[in-house]
Amino acid sequence: MENRPPPSSSSGSSHRMNPNDFYFGKLLGEGSFSCVYLAKEARTSKKYAVKVCEKRLILREKKQEYVKREREVLNRLSGRPGFLGLYCTFQDRSRLYFVMTYACNGTLLSLLSRPSFTLDCARFYGAEILLALEVMHDLQILHRDIKPENILLDQHMHVLMADFGSSKLDYEDLVEPEPQQNHNSAEQPSNVPSSPTMSSARKHAEQVLGAKAAKARQADEDEDEDDSDETEERYPASRGAKRRSFVGTAQYVSPEILKGTPSSPASDLWSYACTVYQMVCGVPPFRAASEYLIFQKILRCQVHYGEGFDPVAKDLVTRLLQIEQCKRLGAHDQPRYCTLRAHPFFRGVDFEQLRSTPAPMASSEDSVLHGETVAANAANYFPEGMKPGLDDRQITRLLDFKLADLEVSDDDTDGGGGEGGGGAKVAPAKVVRSTGGAASLKLTKSFTEGTAIDGSKHDSGTLAVWEPFAESERILKYGFVHKRKGLFARRRMFLLTTGPRLIYIDPVNMVKKGEIPWTPELSVEAKNFKTFYVHTPNRCYYLEDPEGFALKWCDCINEVHRKAFLNSVQQQNGGT
Repeated sequence: MENRPPPSSSSGSSHRMNPNDFYFGKLLGEGSFSCVYLAKEARTSKKYAVKVCEKRLILREKKQEYVKREREVLNRLSGRPGFLGLYCTFQDRSRLYFVMTYACNGTLLSLLSRPSFTLDCARFYGAEILLALEVMHDLQILHRDIKPENILLDQHMHVLMADFGSSKLDYEDLVEPEPQQNHNSAEQPSNVPSSPTMSSARKHAEQVLGAKAAKARQADEDEDEDDSDETEERYPASRGAKRRSFVGTAQYVSPEILKGTPSSPASDLWSYACTVYQMVCGVPPFRAASEYLIFQKILRCQVHYGEGFDPVAKDLVTRLLQIEQCKRLGAHDQPRYCTLRAHPFFRGVDFEQLRSTPAPMASSEDSVLHGETVAANAANYFPEGMKPGLDDRQITRLLDFKLADLEVSDDDTDGGGGEGGGGAKVAPAKVVRSTGGAASLKLTKSFTEGTAIDGSKHDSGTLAVWEPFAESERILKYGFVHKRKGLFARRRMFLLTTGPRLIYIDPVNMVKKGEIPWTPELSVEAKNFKTFYVHTPNRCYYLEDPEGFALKWCDCINEVHRKAFLNSVQQQNGGT
């Protein structure tokens, strides 16, 4: 599908683009203050990806510099092969709009689960990403968040680099050897002053480096971290600030960014190596049960290569994953990255003709729309008679589509909740022990049958995937739940354990994101079959079970809560 600038924006007419020039058909992605929609221009029927940023959220989270920087980067790169095109921008009273290339084949991450993704595919896409890095770094742009989720695929299955929110412009292209006294800095306390806008992930990093952290404050920030994790990054309040804030994604972030020291093009080479590793074996090189443990592995460069890992690819990744920036392969290349191009892993690749070479993976038309046909897309997302624009009524319709798609993906592609999908599994538990001094929880029969709500047998193999996050506690119930804040929802695996605890996990990166505080005042409220609230003294959690088992979640939480605190009271009375 060809993408061109909207004719109305390039013509000589005085018409100014506005939301009513587009039909908004589907929510493609979302971040902490923006959503990306599949849209169709009313005049030409051309499809675009329109990023919609809420001004109120931008101001509240102090992301003005983020938005300016992303627009500037997109303007510099627009029209160059291998990058999203920015066709126009406009605004209304409450939102900013970025009209960009629609990458109809989704992300590189979606390809990695295909059995047909071979080492040759990894070589091809690794070469295309390397070409994109050359262009960005020659234009004095650091990406700083390279990962498979931020690499999109065009209609011909070629790479389109995206998500420049973490980028840095006009850097000093210097990679100097670090001073001798900092050679073992991973084992020494960091003297970088803490920033008032640091994410809790950065505070985890400071713990790894030996800095003191306030435990009470950390507990609150672990809760809030989940509201702005995945697609949007953290920034200082102003460009002129001396502090350096954490940017990037835990599994792919380089040691220097993690420690808050100056970054360079070699920082992108580290993330690039992590991406190549994942393309070869299917998982990131740095994996652990929490960001804290992931950061420890990064700072020590603890990478495990399985027996089947290609030795040539291993050599490339190993030479890129170096703690010191100056030691990474290609860091001093002139012309840029000539030694990377010459590495045996890329033997046989014609870099000059790469963009015109057919991709090794077959195109899956409109794959980001879950494999539906073009006709079905038009009928479902651009129904006859729909009105252009993006008012509250249209947003409600788009959210309904998003929840329906999430429900389908739970049923068809995710095994984390067993065959029944989100919210459908209840783990067996007859008599369980709790921690922290609470008494044993004796649960009613409905919670101890070891079957799914639909009557199917409990999947003990699936349960084993999540047991490490429960920290030796018995999992009483688990399932996929959408944790919502405003318009934005995160898909999380929720675990109800015998602690009692209510833990939520990022099922993509397999990282614990937080816990809902468990107190005597905790209460639950079912709004309907899908939506339920968990009330705590300081916050109300808005949760959605795509399977429609909100009532069952409420019953389970109420039962565990009642038994835990009833038994605790009985223990106290018995002790007196």
